[in-house]
Amino acid sequence: MTIPAQRFLSAFGPISDHFRPQRHRLCASDYRALMKERFGTWNDITAGNRVA
Repeated sequence: MTIPAQRFLSAFGPISDHFRPQRHRLCASDYRALMKERFGTWNDITAGNRVA
C-alpha cells in the first residue's frame, strides 16, 4: 500500500522541477522567456483549469 505522502511526492517532484530552472545560469530576459514557455505548457496540459 502506498502512503499518501509518497503518492503526492512522486507526482510533485517532476512538476516542481518544471518550474525551477537553474536561474543562476540565466539572464533575466531568458529566465522570463523560459518561465513564460513553461507556464504555457502547464496551461496546455491542465487545459487552463483552476482549482477553487
